[in-house]
Amino acid sequence: MSSIPPEPLAPERAPRRRRRAVAIIVGAIVVAVGGAYGVAYAMTGRTMAPNTTVEGVALGGLTAEQAVAKLDAELAERARAPITVTAADQWLTRTPAEWGLTVDAEASVAAAGVGRSLNPLSIWENLVGGSDREAVIARNDELLSHGMTDLGQLANTDPTDAALAIEEGAPSLTEAVPGRAVDATATADALAAAFLGSTEVAAVLDEVAADVTTDEAQTALDKVAVPALSAPVTLSTGEKSFDVTPTMIAAALTFEAADGVLVPVLDPVTLTEEASGAMARLGIKEPKNARFTFSNGKPTVVPSVDGTGVAPDELVAQVSAAMLKESERTGTVTIAPLQASFTTEMANKAGVKEITGEFTTHYPATAYRINNIGKSAGLINGTYVKPGETFSLNALLGPRTIARGWMAGGAIDGGRVVERMGGGISQTTTTLFNAIFFAGLEDVYHKPHSLYFSRYPVGREATLDYHSVDMKFRNDSGHGVLLQAFTNNPAVGGQGSVTVRVWSTKVYDVKATDPVRSAPRAPGPAIQNNSEVCSPQSAMSGFRVDYKRLFYKNGALVKTEPFHWTYNSLTPVVCTNPNARADRIVR
Repeated sequence: MSSIPPEPLAPERAPRRRRRAVAIIVGAIVVAVGGAYGVAYAMTGRTMAPNTTVEGVALGGLTAEQAVAKLDAELAERARAPITVTAADQWLTRTPAEWGLTVDAEASVAAAGVGRSLNPLSIWENLVGGSDREAVIARNDELLSHGMTDLGQLANTDPTDAALAIEEGAPSLTEAVPGRAVDATATADALAAAFLGSTEVAAVLDEVAADVTTDEAQTALDKVAVPALSAPVTLSTGEKSFDVTPTMIAAALTFEAADGVLVPVLDPVTLTEEASGAMARLGIKEPKNARFTFSNGKPTVVPSVDGTGVAPDELVAQVSAAMLKESERTGTVTIAPLQASFTTEMANKAGVKEITGEFTTHYPATAYRINNIGKSAGLINGTYVKPGETFSLNALLGPRTIARGWMAGGAIDGGRVVERMGGGISQTTTTLFNAIFFAGLEDVYHKPHSLYFSRYPVGREATLDYHSVDMKFRNDSGHGVLLQAFTNNPAVGGQGSVTVRVWSTKVYDVKATDPVRSAPRAPGPAIQNNSEVCSPQSAMSGFRVDYKRLFYKNGALVKTEPFHWTYNSLTPVVCTNPNARADRIVR
């Protein structure tokens, strides 16, 4: 029996065809996606994302060049708006460019997202996204630093140490007052952060503590001043004795700050002068120092006189040891021949022979100016400053009180024109400063007014306050310096003048460069004041001024000293209450 072999099976081709179809489809998708990615990539980087804004300026869809131009145009007004930085009761207004701040439009646009990226998320963001961005601010650190320096010059205040003085024979305590200082770095950062968003910025201020606290001054009052003035000190010369009374001690006793404490100081010359009457009753004839006076407008020497008496240093030592005791306030001193401490020979060799500096200023002669300027000039007149000695105008004039013969007058406080005891003596201070300026003497400390008054040389002037602002110079000439000061004794309503001359030996020919004004500051809008007490004031503009002191020898410039100051502006005040009374007097 035969059989028929089976036919061979056909190959399975369908699965292969399916795999090929899948591959084709996947490839097509990849090509499509890649093409779309390429198109998307090609579309990005040329324009801003549709929802992009910088500082509120819509930039979506714009090219980089278009965005930069639009940003510059629409931020121009905000970028030019002046910015006022306030620091307590002071302020300084400048344009952003003057502060050193500008908008970097190109950097702002670049930071906002123009640019290609292979990152799909970035591509998607560029196609449909975008957000509001801050502008990139360019900072000129040099201009910012100058601005902070000028602001600090206006706003910084030195701390005032607690002080202890003997006034009218009794101890008087002045409490410490902290100072303030502009934090330049933090304020510059705050200014940059506020740029384009605000035109007013509050400066960052640091408190500066006083070296001598009020508690320390109170301790010195309780433990030194009160016991020292509680009773006389009796000094024996052997067979005789005399009393150094509390009044005598009060005249010679001062307190100086040293390492955060107040140290009592008895001045030997003053104590000797105060006790001279008591010693004279014992038959003692104290020596008299040579002194200078003026005859026919020129200095002459009043000769010294030798005598007998108690050595000033011994007198101070004995009184100092006894004055803090509750009982047994006694001591022993020796009477011996004494030579004057400043002899006729010393005076003749002091070099007081020619005018080395002289200045005159003029003022409207009101009653308080006539009194205060005349009094201050009289106290300055005849003052001798030894070589190397530092002169303090506050130390010479003393407290300005009614009892001491001063009157209330115009002054500046916190950018306002007010009245203070001793008002007007800045006229004398300015005149003295200019005299020593042209005499070539060392300027230790002076402070111009916060507001500019045209009767003073711009920038080259000085104010004075007994508790906070002194005017000091050092006699670095190597010769004696004699000050001569006088007024023209004007009548009320007339034109007054005050002159200060420096007599010494000329070392330099001194000149001043012309002042250069910059950074003008307009006053704010007028304040309408309807209160019952109101004092109107006029508007005043502010500005910065720079000048130099030039020292010449034999016609050659040998030294240059720069000076600068920034004047504040003054906001006008209009009194709208018809019954308002003016009252600026603070006593």
